[in-house]
Amino acid sequence: MDMAPVLTQMGILVFIMAVGFFCTKIGLTGEEFTRSASKVVLNVLLVFTIFDSVASADIGLSLADVGWDILVFFAMFAVITVISLITPRLLRIEKSRSGVAFFCICFANTVFVGFPIIESIYGEEGVLVAILSNIPFNILAYSIGTALLSGGEKGVSVRNMISVPLVSTLIAVAWFLTGWPLPGFVTQCLDMVGSCTAPMSMLVVGASLGAIPARAALSDWKVYIVSFARLLVTPLAVWAVLRLFVRDELLLGVCVVLASCPAAMVATPLTIQMGGDEVYSSQCIFVSTVFSAVTMPLAIWLLL
Repeated sequence: MDMAPVLTQMGILVFIMAVGFFCTKIGLTGEEFTRSASKVVLNVLLVFTIFDSVASADIGLSLADVGWDILVFFAMFAVITVISLITPRLLRIEKSRSGVAFFCICFANTVFVGFPIIESIYGEEGVLVAILSNIPFNILAYSIGTALLSGGEKGVSVRNMISVPLVSTLIAVAWFLTGWPLPGFVTQCLDMVGSCTAPMSMLVVGASLGAIPARAALSDWKVYIVSFARLLVTPLAVWAVLRLFVRDELLLGVCVVLASCPAAMVATPLTIQMGGDEVYSSQCIFVSTVFSAVTMPLAIWLLL
């Protein structure tokens, strides 16, 4: 695979992330910005990206294809879940942090980091396939994920699974399957607003990292192992298992890229909501995001 587009895109994302990081350090942004901007990205910009990928993709997907892709993504999460359960036990992470470690390994920053990389490699067709991963992600993150973050004190909430990205994905896929074209004006609007998702996402990531004391984030050696499991072990395991039955190179490539992403930014707010150790969550996000600038191109180069 030609790594030039991947390295270029990763460099751009890291640069934008650095801008967000320094904006926080000099006081231009803060917690209020990251909280409100994250909501805008997830509930507005991502919706436009999802519909834009459907409107722009030049790929034929039947209902059977969509169903198969979703099953593959569930299989991907099954592989990742095994790693996410084993790692905290091997490290003997205390109970108050084991749920956080599980969540940070199991659920990645696919929207903010993975989708832009997938678009640079596979175009809108890749994004269209990737958005189907929102379905198992939301179902699992807001059921098993939140239950473990709370230490088992809070059960599974069906209401929490129903998110704006999930609903948007279902509607967009249903529209795509009808084959009805959208007017040119509408597609241009979708493209213009949707193109803001990647830069705004990385600004939010950088601004969030800027609020975390670097010395505190780098002090716990177990955080490095959790990040290593998230960034390298997970994509390798996903590639090794899925390649046994997935013959579509695009689908396999999308799974590997998504599996190589850093820990999901949503881990910290959910940890706070569930009464977990938010400091540990922020540490895992900080370390995995910083090292992903190197590990993601490495994983893509080795496996795809």
